Amino acid sequence: MKQYTQKELEEFTKGFKKAADIISMEKPDHILAPVIGAVPFVDVLSIVNRHFPLEIVSYPPNSSRFANRDELMRKWDINFLRENYANEGLKIMTIDEVISGSSAVKGYIQFRRAIEDLARERSKGLENEIEALKHYTRKLGKKISYQILGITENRGKRITHSFSRLMNKKIARRINFSKIFTMDNVDLNTVRLKVGPINAQGRQNYLPEIERFEISSEYLEFLQDIARCVGADPKNVNPVNLGKIKESLSEYLK
Repeated sequence: MKQYTQKELEEFTKGFKKAADIISMEKPDHILAPVIGAVPFVDVLSIVNRHFPLEIVSYPPNSSRFANRDELMRKWDINFLRENYANEGLKIMTIDEVISGSSAVKGYIQFRRAIEDLARERSKGLENEIEALKHYTRKLGKKISYQILGITENRGKRITHSFSRLMNKKIARRINFSKIFTMDNVDLNTVRLKVGPINAQGRQNYLPEIERFEISSEYLEFLQDIARCVGADPKNVNPVNLGKIKESLSEYLK
């Protein structure tokens, strides 16, 4: 039995068309799609927009499923910046699940800290290191932009003040959905992480490594239904970027 009605599917597809339009308009240099939650979003975006730039998508470990998320994100972000920032402007957009917005805010804070880390690296050993640090912090803060595109389910939970502030500053925006079928739904997600320890609250934690990809019949049918909604051939849709998902974690967490 399908987990959505035709009306719900059409509304969902319409929302992702809007997301694809925003991304096309903003023209980011890189798109960050946090593993696990945003992996299905990229699959859907590649269907609703056949020109969606899959080559610029990376998958950071911004997930509460990781016990040491802050540490992982700071390491991932600084390695990402070392690899991709070359003294020119760098425009980054992250697409993320948003209920209260707290996870997206954490991702933003860690990214700003990584920019500060990069500024310290650039200024280290210079004649006036303190002034150099101030200079590079200002320069990188202006050169590197970070935007959040929130995929929001209306669960009646209030958005945090921190996320609202980012919205007021035009750093974050939301697209509202009545239901996000893929959220916390293992049948509609291909990623299976390696299992870590149980935490003090009895919750299962995971390691930032891909154990395998599992493409369920339900997930393929879901993608095919999206294709039918936009007039694409359902026979030609499949999960995308599987290799890049693994590579994004292994490469930037070295």
